[in-house]
Amino acid sequence: MEVTKFDQQTLALLHKAFEIVLEQNKVSFHKIGIAEEGEQLLFLYEGKDEKVHVFKWSKASSIGVSIGVLAQSVLMPIIPHLRLLS
Repeated sequence: MEVTKFDQQTLALLHKAFEIVLEQNKVSFHKIGIAEEGEQLLFLYEGKDEKVHVFKWSKASSIGVSIGVLAQSVLMPIIPHLRLLS
């Protein structure tokens, strides 16, 4: 499924895709979330330190991209950092 708009269903599917990518890369977490903020999307990550870490990316760059590809493109660059937090 390609992202065409950001509604609750799309954000829920994206959340699940993020969980899958984290699990495949053996990154543990207490909680994760995805939220909108203006023209950006936020990935909220809570690891072992119980602090919420925020990573941002552009909504516009997400339109027309499949949910799985989007999850990987957002997470793969920050996986090493997330491993330190998990």
